[in-house]
Amino acid sequence: MKSELYLIKKKIPELSYAITINGIELAVLDITHPLFISSIDEAKLKKILPKVEKTADKNAEKFNNIPAFIKRFFAKRSFVMSELLQESNADEYLTGISTLMLKLGPNLIGKGKKRFFDRLSSRGIGGIVLRMRVRDISKIQADSLIPLLTKSHNRDLCFINIAGGAASDSINTLFLIQQMNPSLLKNRRIEINVLDIDRFGPTFADRCIEALKASGGRFSNMDVSFNHIHYDWNNTKILKELLSDRKEWIQICSSEGGLFEYCSDEVIDRNLNTIQENSADDIIVAGSILHDIETVDRGAIAALRISKAIKPRFLGIGGLKNVIKKSKWNLSKIIEGNPRYLIFKLEKG
Repeated sequence: MKSELYLIKKKIPELSYAITINGIELAVLDITHPLFISSIDEAKLKKILPKVEKTADKNAEKFNNIPAFIKRFFAKRSFVMSELLQESNADEYLTGISTLMLKLGPNLIGKGKKRFFDRLSSRGIGGIVLRMRVRDISKIQADSLIPLLTKSHNRDLCFINIAGGAASDSINTLFLIQQMNPSLLKNRRIEINVLDIDRFGPTFADRCIEALKASGGRFSNMDVSFNHIHYDWNNTKILKELLSDRKEWIQICSSEGGLFEYCSDEVIDRNLNTIQENSADDIIVAGSILHDIETVDRGAIAALRISKAIKPRFLGIGGLKNVIKKSKWNLSKIIEGNPRYLIFKLEKG
């Protein structure tokens, strides 16, 4: 879509808003908000999934046969479609505005004609499973941090988010802790570090944090800071330095839709070893993976025929166990139920 300022006229009072580097105003994702919660109907998802799987390949073929001028029509009127229809992407992973839109869902994207196709796109299975993914990885982090925060009143909190983009999971982990026990976050330095080669998501994350720290925002009475660290996951030197500098802090490392969905065993192993050797003993690692090729829903595979720029890895739980079997990590928890993604937690052995 052409570059101009896309503002939301009617904002939801309880939410904070920020503007992306390409001028699109969006709500700060809040998984505790009723409009987000209502956008995930898991019972309905189970019912429609078999039908969608049967027709996924045919529908992908039909979409690919749509004339180019019609595709351009959609791309000019949809932030989601403009990214998904890219023919190539040097990094071969999903980034930017489409992910943010799909996570927000139809109720939080914003009204108006200019966002009609994005609201429509976000109602599909692709949007639902992404919202389930960010919800579940935020929950696994919050549930893991609360006991550590409870017993360690004098330790500050350090989030390390590899390929973290807009840091939606880190921000929403704090929202969940606020909801359950806000006193755990008072009088404590909180640092969100996004290690990412891209600048789109981290820039938006920084603006989200500033909006949340403003008067009336969710973080207005908290000491929260944000850092974007340019990071190539093939070279873990920066990760090592950050972990070592914050070793006395409560540390939590996450990667939603990043390290474990796009990297080789070797790269995953290199990052996990760096975390293992340079972190606090009670560090938590949370991540998301795609189901293996045999168990993932057919819609995921068909979608890749539409969006040729994205090339994720179907690692599966068996693949994850194979990666960590020689390490000192314990796979301590898995959240299932998502037809496309698994959420897991690792702890030091």
